[in-house]
Amino acid sequence: MQLLLLLLTGLLLFRHMCADNPTAIVKPYDGPDPGYILAESDSGLSNRLRVLAAYMWVGEARFDGAHLAFVWDVNSACTGHFLEIFQPIEKVVFATNSSRYVLDKGAKIVYENSWAVFHWTLQQNGIPRNKFGHPTWGQIEYSMHSKFYPTAAVMAKVVDYVKAHNICDSSAMHIRLTDMSQHMKKKKKVVNLASYFEFVESRPKDEKVYLLTDNSETQQAFLDKYGPQKILVYQRILGKQRTFDPRASLHALSDQQLFDSSSEIVASTYSDETAVKPGTILSQLPSDHRHTSLEHTLIDILIAAHSKEFKPGIFSSLSDLVNMFKQLGRKDRGWCGTGYN
Repeated sequence: MQLLLLLLTGLLLFRHMCADNPTAIVKPYDGPDPGYILAESDSGLSNRLRVLAAYMWVGEARFDGAHLAFVWDVNSACTGHFLEIFQPIEKVVFATNSSRYVLDKGAKIVYENSWAVFHWTLQQNGIPRNKFGHPTWGQIEYSMHSKFYPTAAVMAKVVDYVKAHNICDSSAMHIRLTDMSQHMKKKKKVVNLASYFEFVESRPKDEKVYLLTDNSETQQAFLDKYGPQKILVYQRILGKQRTFDPRASLHALSDQQLFDSSSEIVASTYSDETAVKPGTILSQLPSDHRHTSLEHTLIDILIAAHSKEFKPGIFSSLSDLVNMFKQLGRKDRGWCGTGYN
C-alpha cells in the first residue's frame, strides 16, 4: 500500500513539474501561420540595412504579412551583426549561410543575395511607386527604417557625446575615401577633397565640425590643419594605410589650390613614413573596406545625424543613412529638441 502511494505521489509530482515547465509545451501561433520569406545581403552596413528594410516590406505587402528570415553573415564589408548594435525587430529572424538550408525549404520564396537599392527591390516585386490609397516608395523606406532602433548601450554613448560636444549646434561631414578608388576609376573621376576643406572654412569660426570618415590619414589631415577644437571625431582610427596621405597636400598646395573645386589634390613630397610618391592623386584612393568597427561606424552615423548641417560623401549609402536617421531623429525621436542638451 505504501509503495502504491509513493508511485501515485511521484506521478502527480512529475505531471505538476511538466505543467509548470515553460518549455514542455510551446504555445502555437495565434491565427493562421503567415509563413516567411528568405532574403540575404553580404554588403556593407548601409546597403545591407536597405535590403533588410525592403524585404521587410515585401513580406508585409506582397506575402500577406509574412515574417522575414534574413541571412546576415559577418564579413570584411560588415564586421559585426545587426543584433550587436540594433534592437530585435518584430517578425524578423536572422540566420547565417551555415544554417540557411533549414530555412530554404520552408520559405514562401527565397531571394538571391542582394546589394540592390530600396526602390529597385520594391519595383522588382511589383510594388508601385505611387498608387492611390497606398504609401509611396519614400514613405515605405522611411517607415521600415523607423524600425531600426540602436541598442541602449550604443544610444547612451551617442547621447553622451552629442551633449558633451553640443553636436546639435555643430556641422558634420562624411568623407568616403577607403573604398572609392575602383568606383571613381570606372567613372573617370576623382573625389573632390578640396570641397571638404572649403566646407570647414565656410562654417562660423566658433562652430565645430564633426568628421565622419573611414581611414586614419584623412582624419589626421583635418586634425592637423584645424585642430581638435574645430574638428571633432568620436575615436582616433588606428588603421594605417600606406597608399596615400592627404596631409601631404596641406604642405604641397597653396590655399588657392586647396579651395579650387576644379583642382585634384596631388602629392609633391615623398617620405618613408607616408609612402606617397610625387604626382600621386590623393583623391584616388585604395579599395579596402572601412577601418572602423561596426559599433564605431553606427555611432559615427548617429552623431553626425544630430548635426544641424551635414555635408555628405560622394556616392555613399552611408551618407544616405545619416540623412535618414537625421529625419527620424528630428521628426520622431526628439533628437535635439527642447532640453536635449
